[in-house]
Amino acid sequence: MTGTSVDAVDAVDWSRFRTGVPEHHPVDEVPRALCRLVRRGPAATEEDCHPLYSCLFAPAGGLPSVAAAALPFLTALACDPANGARVTLVELLGALNDAAREAVEQRTHGAWQKEWRRQGNKITALLADPVPGVRRAALHLADDDTLLQRWHAETDPVVRLPLLLTLGTRAATTAGAPETGASGGRFRFAGAVQAVLSRVVRDDEPVMKVAAVIARASLDRDAPLQHVDLLLDVLTDPAVRPRFERIWWLPSVDIPFTRDDVAAWVSGLLDHVPPYALSFVTRLAEAAERTADDGLRRVVLDEAWRHLVLRRSAAPTVLPLAARLLDCADDCVRLKAAHLLAMLAPDSGRHADRLAALLDDPGIDEISWIEGTV
Repeated sequence: MTGTSVDAVDAVDWSRFRTGVPEHHPVDEVPRALCRLVRRGPAATEEDCHPLYSCLFAPAGGLPSVAAAALPFLTALACDPANGARVTLVELLGALNDAAREAVEQRTHGAWQKEWRRQGNKITALLADPVPGVRRAALHLADDDTLLQRWHAETDPVVRLPLLLTLGTRAATTAGAPETGASGGRFRFAGAVQAVLSRVVRDDEPVMKVAAVIARASLDRDAPLQHVDLLLDVLTDPAVRPRFERIWWLPSVDIPFTRDDVAAWVSGLLDHVPPYALSFVTRLAEAAERTADDGLRRVVLDEAWRHLVLRRSAAPTVLPLAARLLDCADDCVRLKAAHLLAMLAPDSGRHADRLAALLDDPGIDEISWIEGTV
């Protein structure tokens, strides 16, 4: 953007509009924040966008009148390759458009939709932006057909993976929508997404296959059950583990998901069939023992704990898992195992001497980031 953009902001009669909470955030905060973003350019940060979040949303839902007036400036800033806050600005656009759908005041909603259509080409162009983080954030702005088109054009896995998950979520939402005259298009979209997911599960790289199964679970909660062997093979393969952190980025999440994060996610998708869910945790534990994978051991103990909280009947399966890991070389694994065995009392009584021996365990004492009493 050029310096004249500040003049354009100043040329608007902002006094005609209202913020979401005018008594705390007067409308002149909006042009002030926009001008700051323009002036800072490459040095702009997420923090510079915070005043806009305070001004452009109505506490009761929907949007205040100032939002539509700010939209062309937000779009221009988001599209400016020299601005340092682009990803946050794209996320802000998505959040505002979501709020617009809930607007109770039709005039406000209509003004936003009119301006959104006017900015449509610029907003759609964000999906093809050279910066992967911008493309990833822009997924939330696309309609169904544009998302599908983007899938066939996108080549970067750090965008393809969240795009795949977004397609699954969007198809599930579409499939669950009330019947309308456009139901044919709705079913065509869901069918096209199913075809994409099937191809990925069949032909793509291992981590993308896991993402495709998770996406299919949005449409069919039994999908992870049907692909449980594939999920276990990928999640327990030491050679694949680093790939998760390289490509499993999600919009609005500042750090990548690790293999351990995804393993816990998959485990939760099986909860509706408790025997299979517990079997999955047991098989993860067996794989972790074969490969001495402490990260996976931690996931196993966390999931075992969760199942025990949900159903005390899981105790006979959980107890031997915890007992086997009580002597693990990893301090965190030993602590988690000790917590589980304590929770399993009195059934875990035969392990009391082993637990007592951990009272002087220096490794456990040094773990400060786990809440609770050692």
